[in-house]
This record gives sequence, C-alpha cells and structure tokens, in this order.
Amino acid sequence: MKFKNKLLLFFALLFNQVNALTTNGNQIVNENGTSIQLKGINWFGFNSGTTMTDGLWSGPDDLSLDFSTVVYRMQLLGFNAVRLPFSFSDLYTLIPRNFEQTASQASESEIQASVTDPNATATGKIPSQNAPALFPNPNIANSYLPNDTTFNRFLWVVNFFAKNGFYVLIDNHLREDQTVLQQGKNAWVQDWVKLVTAISQDPVSKGKLIIDILNEPDNFGIRWEASGNTPALGDLYLALMDAVYPINPQALFFIEGTGQGGVGANWGDGFATDANLISQYGLSDPRPFFNALLQKPYLNQVAISPHIYPPSVTGASNDSGSGLWNRMTSSFGYLTEQGYCNGSKCKVFPVALGEFGSKFTDNRDIQWMADMATYLNNTGAAADGKHQAIGNWFYWCWNADSGDTGGIVSDDWRQIQWQKVEYLRTIGLAPWYASPQPTPVPPPPPVQQNGTLCLSLASVSGLNASSLQPISVGNYTFTIPNFNVPVCQQLPVGNYTITCPTITVGNTVFTAAAQNISVSQNTSLTATITYTGKTNPNPPPTPNPSSVAVAVQLGAPWQENGIYKSVINLYVTNKGTTTINAPWQLTLNNSAYLTVPSSWNLQINSVSNGTISATVPSSWEALGPNSGNTVNVGMIISSSSPNFKPTEITINGASATMTFQ
Repeated sequence: MKFKNKLLLFFALLFNQVNALTTNGNQIVNENGTSIQLKGINWFGFNSGTTMTDGLWSGPDDLSLDFSTVVYRMQLLGFNAVRLPFSFSDLYTLIPRNFEQTASQASESEIQASVTDPNATATGKIPSQNAPALFPNPNIANSYLPNDTTFNRFLWVVNFFAKNGFYVLIDNHLREDQTVLQQGKNAWVQDWVKLVTAISQDPVSKGKLIIDILNEPDNFGIRWEASGNTPALGDLYLALMDAVYPINPQALFFIEGTGQGGVGANWGDGFATDANLISQYGLSDPRPFFNALLQKPYLNQVAISPHIYPPSVTGASNDSGSGLWNRMTSSFGYLTEQGYCNGSKCKVFPVALGEFGSKFTDNRDIQWMADMATYLNNTGAAADGKHQAIGNWFYWCWNADSGDTGGIVSDDWRQIQWQKVEYLRTIGLAPWYASPQPTPVPPPPPVQQNGTLCLSLASVSGLNASSLQPISVGNYTFTIPNFNVPVCQQLPVGNYTITCPTITVGNTVFTAAAQNISVSQNTSLTATITYTGKTNPNPPPTPNPSSVAVAVQLGAPWQENGIYKSVINLYVTNKGTTTINAPWQLTLNNSAYLTVPSSWNLQINSVSNGTISATVPSSWEALGPNSGNTVNVGMIISSSSPNFKPTEITINGASATMTFQ
C-alpha cells in the first residue's frame, strides 16, 4: 500500500509538472488551473548583433545601464512577461560583448521615482525585487553577466527573468535570422531542440517558457502552403512542435499567421479559415495546418499570436473602427469564440498579441490604438458577439531604438513615456502605484449543446468536383471535396439555412435550392444537396483587362551586402464585367528593380531594365468579373533603392489601377 501511495504521488506530481502552463478554451492557465493574463514587453537585442538586450550603453546611472535594475523597473511598471527576439546565428556564433559599465548604483528612492507617473498619487514604497542580481562591485553595472558565450548569456537572461516571476517568450526573429530558409527545416528544428533543451534544464525557466516559433513569416514570402523552394509554414510549425513538445511539455507555443494581406492582415497576422474569404481574396489557407493540429497531443499548448500595428507603421489609411474590428474578428478573434472545427473535432484558442505599438504622435494612430483597446476589452461597439475579450499581449517595445514605434523609454533609455504606460493601463497593465483599470476577464467557455450536421452532394452531369465551392450553413462553412462523400461538423443546437453558391462552368449555370434544417442535441442529421444545370443565355463576352485593380502591400525593406530587399504582395481584383482566364500576364515597373530571388503563385519570365515580367498560370487564379474574387501573388524583390513602390502594373498588357496598403 505504501508503494502504491508513493506511485500515485509520483504520477500526481508528474501531471502537475506537465500541465504547469497550458490553455483552457480561450484562456491561458497556470499550474493551479487559474486563468492568467500576460502583460508583456518586447526587448530586442539578441537578434541584432548586440549579444544582449539593447540599451545597456546609454545613460548616467544603472537606471538605464544595469540590466537587473531595468528588469526591476519593468516589473514595477506592471509587466509580468517579456518577449526576447533572437537569432540562432547570434546565439551560436557571436562572441559576447562586455557590458560592464562604471555607474553609480541607483537607490530605492530613485528607482521608485523613475517608475511613478508624475500625475499619479502614489503611497507606500515599491516592493522588493524577487531575485536581484549580485553586485561584486557596487560601482560596476552588469559585472554578473556571463561573458563566455552568447548562448549561455541568453540562458542566464531567460532564467533571471523567470526567477523574477516573468513568463519568458523567446522569438526566432526571421528578419535577421533566415536559418530556416538557408539551412533548411531539419537544421532549424535541431537549433530549436538544442536551445529548448538547455533552457529546460533549470526548473524555474522550464515552467515559465513560451516559444514564438517564427517571427512574421510574411517578410520572406513564407505562406501556410509551400511555394517553390519555400516551405509551408504549417509544416514548419508541426515539425518544430513535434520535436520540442517531448522536451518540455509545459511550454506554450505561440503561432503567427501569414499570407492574408487581402483582408488587411499585418505581418504576423492571417488566421482566417472562412472558405468564402479565402476564395474571394486569394488568401493563404491555414486550414490544413489547423486540421493536423487538432490531432496533436500538444493541441492545448498552442496559442494564436498575431501582430497588429496602426497606420503610421503599416501605411493603411482607413483601418479603424468597425473596419478594424471586423478585420480582427475574421482573422483571429473568431478563434476565441467559435473556434476551429474539422468534422466533430473543435477547438477554441486563446489569443495573445505578440506585437503592437506606436509613437502616439500620429492622430490616426491615437484613434487606432483606442479602437484596438476597445476590441481587446470587448466593450462598446466592438463587442460583436463573435469574439471574447483578449487580455494577453506583448507591447512593442522597451527599446528606444525602434524606429517606427519608439520605446516605453525615451531616447535617453531612462525616462518613461508615460502616455504609453497610461494607454496600457486601459488594457490591464497594473503599475505598482495604481490598481488596474477595470478589464473584463472572460469566464471559461460554457458547455455548449451541440449536434452533428453532415452535408452530401449528389453527382450531376457536367459538374466536376474541382468546380465545387464552399456551402454556407448559417455562419458556418462546409468545404466538400467530392460528390457522395458526407462532410460533418458539430454545430450548436438551433435552426439553420443551407445556402449553396451558384456555380458557372462554361455556358452552364448550376444552382441548388436553399434548405432549412434543425440541429438537435446529441443527434446526427444528413442533408443531401442536388445541383441542377441550365444553359446560360448570356455567356460572358471577351475579357477586357483594363479595369483590373491591384492592392499593393509592401514589406519593410532590409539590406544585404548593400542591396535592398523587400516582400511585395499583390492582391488583384477584376472590376470589369468579363472573366480574365488564367494564364494571364503581369508586369511590374520600377527602375531600381534588380532581381526576384523568390516568388509565389506566379512564374517569373524575366527581369530587365527595372521591369519584372511574369505569368500567373493556375486555373484557380482566373479573375472573375465584378470583383468576384481576389488573387494574391507575391515575390521578394532586390533593388538598388529602398523605394519599392511599382510605378506601373499591367495585366495582359493593360495598365491596372494601383492602391497601396
């Protein structure tokens, strides 16, 4: 009996360890099963050749020079999590810089004054730091940092944050580190395995670890599906989680989206799975990834982590209010309420913003940030009934040297930008001197009464399976790959209308009547849909491509050996009345264009004198009339100039109308 009790105790401890950090519906929970909210700050440096978090070189004292003091100030400002971008090449190859600095050690009163809003009424003293660093010499900052390797220093930094109660999100920053593209998936996975294995040797670090697998994959044309030599993002995610989950089953995985600029998604955003949106706007399709994820043992260790930025960063001109809210719901908000289903298997996910921020100097940004806070809090007009409040986020960033957003600290790396802190209080940040603003904390998802609906398509002469289109059932979508093969989903109990799209094949139009059905609890209902075909009396005339509109989404340019590179995504819509069948011809002109290192959804024919000539070949890329769909094509372009805007785009030789996102 004693042995049995010890065995049960062992498994109980093992269970608690394995589930130290996990998810429950749209909530992130700790080892007690209690919902937590991550109020995080980005602090880059391990990705940019610094071999340490940035800023430990500027200022008059250790308020800015000393790492441990900066961490203490972050904690006093209310942050309980940190996101650390890194590059494998920095961790594994760079010799660490020495950051020892002569500095007068800041007193408790100086620290308290530095983290107290001058407009706030503060009483009492700041709490002590949980695990302060030891100062062998009180007049030398950072003397405790490891100086043997950058890898060991990174492990130490992760552990120092963890010992001070921070959840630590480590982020492979693709912009500076293209290991996954240059060395391949297997080498990249092994680099991750080495890093996570080393971090997880310490039990404190192991229990606080979150893994942001790949930062903003859009920047290098990585989409949910494979394209040419560029791997599928979904495959990269699954390979990484398959390898790392057994090493640390406590760790959470944050996944970023991609390839959905057609609905206004920023870099790192793009999780829309609605079949109609994917078809209409030519979006990269994450459904195969989600379908595979639903079968994985680490399903409950995954959170959705989009990046969203205001107009001064993205260049978007009308992204606010209801337009912003609808975009966020269609991309990722729906995952916190409706979730994702494949057949009878469904999953609601938590969302944690990985990046957002602004200088707060542009009036458009100020309105955008306010609208975004309303959405995160799920209040007012943003409470659309289609998403839950989102309380997990990581603000970009602490660093004063972030060119497009600035930092929480001013250019001296010492003074706090209080406007930003007070904004973050509206979405739950709680500095030491003040209670948090009232922020709705969503309860665990309710138990929902469901039934099963199966749809089956009867075969019909003249209609091939390749021409089938998604079918709507209320707000749900059924994608049926073939005739006489039922596709089933769990739906909440209630009444629904089955709406079938009209399908045109050549001169034949196929239609199916709407059906009203009722879904009952714990029952299965099968509905058969039959299309009938009639000859179209008014077949489309010869295409006229002159009315094509192209929305151009430009990535942030970077330099390699003096040559500029950038991602360009094109979202092509035919506003005319005639179909433009594939293949169709595309050209882009800019006198600075040099080469096209990679591309997706098109074939590059030539690059000459600043003109890129390409063919868009696939049948699914036909441009339907009257803005019936949007086709996304894209490429990485090298250029002699950082200005990547095309001066002209032509479709089949005719100039297209351009807009810039």
